[in-house]
Order: sequence, then C-alpha cells, then structure tokens
Amino acid sequence: MNALPSPDLRPLVFIVDDDEAVRGSLTLLAEARGWDARAFDSAEAYLAQAPVHASGRPMCLVLDLHMGGMNGAELQERLQRRDFQLPTLILSAWPEGELARRALAAGASNVIGKPFAPSQWIELVEQLLEQP
Repeated sequence: MNALPSPDLRPLVFIVDDDEAVRGSLTLLAEARGWDARAFDSAEAYLAQAPVHASGRPMCLVLDLHMGGMNGAELQERLQRRDFQLPTLILSAWPEGELARRALAAGASNVIGKPFAPSQWIELVEQLLEQP
C-alpha cells in the first residue's frame, strides 16, 4: 500500500486569484492530486503570508493576471526584485496581452488562457513542480 507523503514533503501550490469560485476549484483540484494548496484572494495577501525562502519541497505559484489591487504581472515583478522566484503559471483571459508579456519577462514559466480544462491545468502544474 502506498502511503501519502508527509504534509511537510508534499508539493506546495500557492494559488492567487480574486475569484472565489476559481480559487476554490483550483484548491480542490490540487488537493485531489495530493498537493498541499494554499489559496490567497489577492497579491497583497500572498505577499503578507507566503514564505520568503524555499522550503526544500517542490513549490509553484498559480497566479491570476487580472485582479483588483496589485495585478499578477506586478506581483511577479515584485518577486523578481526580491530574488524569490517560484515556477509560476499565469491564468488569464487575455494570454497574449501586455500584462501576460510582462509576467513572462519577470520570470513566469507559462500562461494559460481562461477557460481551461482541469487536465491541462494539472499537466502544467505538474511540470512546474518538477522544475528544480
């Protein structure tokens, strides 16, 4: 029988999205995969509570691009200035727009257009979690 990894060793997925339904759905999807999910309703909330250094376990950031307050590109740029970069998946209804380009230039790994299939999201997050 395969035991689940210790909670301290499970991959950690940070989800930042101001849409409660999206945030809740992605959290449930991540937890169903056996990942530890931590959800935030704004970039500011993420900055206030997220770690400032790597924990030694696989981690990634799933970040909505268009949010009230600080947008996803601004958060990605701020993380880059702090030299704290996690593999990052950007969620956007406009994946070809200027904000998406800014987020990619600031170190985001990929952009996925909304709406997306859950299987596509899982595949992209798994790729992020495999990055060193």
